[in-house]
Amino acid sequence: MTTLHPAHRRASRILLLDDKDRFLLMLTVSSLLDVPVIRWITPGGGVEDNESHVEGAIRELFEETGLLVADVGAPVFTISGQRTFANGQEQTTYSEYFVVRTNTFVPITDHWMENEFDDIKDVRWWTLDELKATDEPYSPEPLIALIEAALAD
Repeated sequence: MTTLHPAHRRASRILLLDDKDRFLLMLTVSSLLDVPVIRWITPGGGVEDNESHVEGAIRELFEETGLLVADVGAPVFTISGQRTFANGQEQTTYSEYFVVRTNTFVPITDHWMENEFDDIKDVRWWTLDELKATDEPYSPEPLIALIEAALAD
């Protein structure tokens, strides 16, 4: 049986900064795509049909890290795209990015969905210098500029 994905996916992602000016990234493998993508991304994920992007960001942040926040503010960046799954199905995407400041903590996996244990290979706090020096792929492309802007606020 072929898995069908929604024709359009809304997502919320969080630039999560700690009190040491580090940010949390997750190494993911998008194995369902036509061409699997391995890259570091910010916490976040799909927005449910009955949710706003803000509500989705709050829920996803809790599910992926264990951190519960009351608000994520206004989006600081948006991006649209398209992807093709291994079954040939195409999907358009729209993501909003939010900035959240927190004290340093150890993320937990207690609320991960089953597929996240397959897709997420590593979770770690990064410094801006580490991101600038890495040759590992990350997303979105302007992540360095987004982090610099968030740190300047």
